[in-house]
Amino acid sequence: MKQLNPGWSATAALLLVAIAGCNAPAPSGSASPPATADSTPSALPADEVLLQTVLEQVEEQDLCDGFYQPEVAEAESQVYRAGDRALVEIHCARAAYQSVYAFVGVNPDGTLQPLTLDGFYPDETGAFERSSEATVGGLASFDPDTSLLTVFSKARGLGDCGSLAEYRWAEGDLELTTFRYQACSDSPGEFVNPDDYPQIYP
Repeated sequence: MKQLNPGWSATAALLLVAIAGCNAPAPSGSASPPATADSTPSALPADEVLLQTVLEQVEEQDLCDGFYQPEVAEAESQVYRAGDRALVEIHCARAAYQSVYAFVGVNPDGTLQPLTLDGFYPDETGAFERSSEATVGGLASFDPDTSLLTVFSKARGLGDCGSLAEYRWAEGDLELTTFRYQACSDSPGEFVNPDDYPQIYP
């Protein structure tokens, strides 16, 4: 058998190793290329991070409009997701028979947007006037599937009068879609389901 030149064999072996290295598949889990200055976040941080970020701003920006119990907010506030945005429900405080809430939207770039809630309330003549508030008292529930926020606000502990409001969270705002109101009577009668309160809006 013809013998190969030892020097050539060593050179060929190094060349084959180099070629194999160039053609080898990248290992799974390899680091992605570093982000450029123009890169934008693909997702908002985890719920816990978002919630803590908002709670740190509550007192500084008076998001709860003076109604703030830190232990309640820490334990019971919620984060809801919809697409690339988030809605933070701040459980500001507990009252005798309902709670006080504030809401903050978190935009895709992470900026915070305090939200207001509209409602209609009678003046001394009985005429309804629209108002906008930073907080709302009542029992709140949010459906992430429909982006619908419902707030039943009791006018007294019996829960036989008050208001029922529904808001659609869209385009970063809480848009009032329905508002119902039941005046309180001096002689409470049969309980009326809030869904059957007289409709004030639209």
